[in-house]
Amino acid sequence: MERVGPWIRNLAKDRYVVLTLVMTMLIIFFTAINPRMLRLSNLMNVAQQTSVLALLAIGMTFVILTGGVDLSVGSNIAFSGAAAVIIANATGNPTLGFPVAIVVGMAIGSLNGFMVGALRISCFIATLATMTLARGLALTMTEAESVAVQDRALKWLGQAQWGYLPVSLLLVIVCYLVFSHVLQRTPWGKYTLAVGGNERAARSMGIRTSLVTAAAYLLNGGLVGIGSVVTIGRLSSAQPWAGLGLEFEVITAVVLGGTSLKGGEGGLPGTILGVMIVGIINNGLGLMNISPFFQYIAKGSILLIAVFADQVGQRYAKRTYKSEDPAGERNLRSIEPSDSSREREQRSLTMIGVCKAFPGVRALKDVDLTVHSGEVHALVGENGAGKSTLMKILAGVHKPDAGVLSINGEELRIASPHDSQAYGVAVIHQEFSLSPALTVTQNIFLGKELRRSVGLLLDRPKMRDRAAAVITRLGVDIDVRRRVRELTVGRQQMVEIAKTLVQDAWLIVMDEPTSALSEEEKRQLFRIINDLKQHGVAIVYISHRMPEIFEIADRVSVLRDGSMVHSGPIREIDEDGLVRLMVGRELGHIFHREPATIGDPILVVQNLTRKGVFEDISFEIHAGEVVGLSGLMGAGRTEIARCVFGLDRYDEGDITVDGTHFHARHPRDAIRRGIAMVPEDRTREGILALMSVEENLCLPSYRWIKRFGWIDVSRRLAIVKKYVEELSIKAASYLTIVSTLSGGNQQKVSLGKWLARNPRVLILDEPTRGIDVGAKAEVHAIVERLAQAGIAILLISSELPEVLGVSDRVLVLRQGRITAEFARGTATQEAVMRKAALVSEDGVQAG
Repeated sequence: MERVGPWIRNLAKDRYVVLTLVMTMLIIFFTAINPRMLRLSNLMNVAQQTSVLALLAIGMTFVILTGGVDLSVGSNIAFSGAAAVIIANATGNPTLGFPVAIVVGMAIGSLNGFMVGALRISCFIATLATMTLARGLALTMTEAESVAVQDRALKWLGQAQWGYLPVSLLLVIVCYLVFSHVLQRTPWGKYTLAVGGNERAARSMGIRTSLVTAAAYLLNGGLVGIGSVVTIGRLSSAQPWAGLGLEFEVITAVVLGGTSLKGGEGGLPGTILGVMIVGIINNGLGLMNISPFFQYIAKGSILLIAVFADQVGQRYAKRTYKSEDPAGERNLRSIEPSDSSREREQRSLTMIGVCKAFPGVRALKDVDLTVHSGEVHALVGENGAGKSTLMKILAGVHKPDAGVLSINGEELRIASPHDSQAYGVAVIHQEFSLSPALTVTQNIFLGKELRRSVGLLLDRPKMRDRAAAVITRLGVDIDVRRRVRELTVGRQQMVEIAKTLVQDAWLIVMDEPTSALSEEEKRQLFRIINDLKQHGVAIVYISHRMPEIFEIADRVSVLRDGSMVHSGPIREIDEDGLVRLMVGRELGHIFHREPATIGDPILVVQNLTRKGVFEDISFEIHAGEVVGLSGLMGAGRTEIARCVFGLDRYDEGDITVDGTHFHARHPRDAIRRGIAMVPEDRTREGILALMSVEENLCLPSYRWIKRFGWIDVSRRLAIVKKYVEELSIKAASYLTIVSTLSGGNQQKVSLGKWLARNPRVLILDEPTRGIDVGAKAEVHAIVERLAQAGIAILLISSELPEVLGVSDRVLVLRQGRITAEFARGTATQEAVMRKAALVSEDGVQAG
């Protein structure tokens, strides 16, 4: 499989070429069996037969791009056609059948859109229900009998020709050209891709995701209605069983053409190629006089192949060629994972000559690293330096192109995360690997469940007790029966840490473990790390926070541009020297900005309350002022910001922007008032990872840079060029997919999309989480520049030095209430923490 990986990857990359070749081979195959395949009359017959499939596939593409699917299209064809013929015959007005078919088709589509978009019902359940409903209505209206078309006018669209070309084919061509343009050149087309790629991020950008989803189903229903007119024209009647199984052929064509069932990826060119392949197969099997029963088997197999190809193509599109330098030439003895290899003893992990390349970038170049039992080894470097890649090789996520990994001189064979765990290695990745729908206990024991003595049933009480003990050891109050999706980001981070503590690991990799933790949670984590170190556990600690590294690490290794530039005891280097090694240049004080001239109040919040979350919150932010929100995790910082921006609802209170009261029920309302927000979790709500730098920067602005409904390309390009240059976003081109950028550049994109809107108020929630010191300095320079321009800024950060160094005023929260306010230069970390925990000067907890 490894040898065919690059070949499959290239096929995934050149899907259109591959589909064209497949189509050509199918034509040659069927022609060899029956020469009638290439006759003009048969080709026109294929065109007519596939016209309906093509119309439905165009609509289905929009639905699947939003992350949904429509199983009702086949039944809707029958229902719309029956309604059109019955009303046309009853009124004696055949032209009335056209609008009736379209309206009925759109009615089913709007019902689907309402259930999926507004009511949030699963698209499979919703469209399965309308599939049954539409079929039942069609059978009832026709009494399960075909209804003949009485006037030739209603047959025209299905039977007429323009020269040799069927009119229905010309209709498909027109629809393809129009809707391809809609997808690429209108705000709604871009919103469709955004909703399927990341619905949460799309909503945070002011996109009404439910309306976008509903519109996709409505469009699909309209095209179904048009398709039903073509169908009754071809058959000269309305058939109650028309379209039976058609929905699966439509989905097959769309997925075969490259539109991912996950949503957010794909387009109409591939869909049309998929339609042509399915149409040729249907016609070819018919020419071969294949039994209808076998045709069902063939079509089902094609659907399975299409879905499998979609998954394999996505998987291998990210794979890279193996290096010609083999990893096994070192003269080290190989061992297999076993329980005996995990005995508590003095151990050393050695990584020698590790290399790894991805398309267009060499991530690691001859990296050597040694980690010993009982030490905390810090691994530092800028984003993109190779830290996470190196650890993913250790974790079995990536395979090295070259190099050797060994424990006490015995070579490791790590082909999967399971192998890595068997060697006693546990990894806490920066991106959470949790299952949101499962409970805390289920996540902690996922893949290592405890069973009762008989070995068949899970020992749920024992797992729950052990999970609770581990959570208690972490010093946090989390109900292990709660589902992970109900937890805050900080508490999800603690669950990630808890997962490693139930493993018998001698080496734990922690990638940015404190990025979502409060100060108190961080202190508790450090106590646990010291406890693990005393028991002989090795910790590889990856962090961009310099104070943490010098507080907890014994040794430090520095990666820069994929190469190891330093490794040694932490006591032999200071912070300035470490920063110079990381970035290759001098940096000023990271947490510092020059204060701007403070103007009139811009944002005024009065008595804001969300029951059970925060209460009676009042503050104001002036033009050119940076106000910091500080507090322990769960104090309500992020929740307040989300309510101001319209992401969440609040129960009481007033919000004023520039003297005008407003109530944000949706981010769109806040954006119109000049409020913008960079959320704390950029991967879930800040960026659209599957879309380009250009599209991410412009999405919130599309409704303002359109002309007659179409996106103004010149204005879009101007926005992208301006903010890529101003923010120094490092990307190969404007069309670079955002997920391939470093964390710092992703954060700049998340910020840059709002600057094009010229906001009056900017909310920055954890703006430097997970980015390196160089990128932090750049972000703070941007904050300083924005404040100088008169923007009112609300800054939320778990890093107290950042809050104190960047803010003009600091508001301290505890349990949903403001407990203190500090002016610039009057606060210390100790004073803020005392107010956050309501601890008196003598250390006694206040009531």
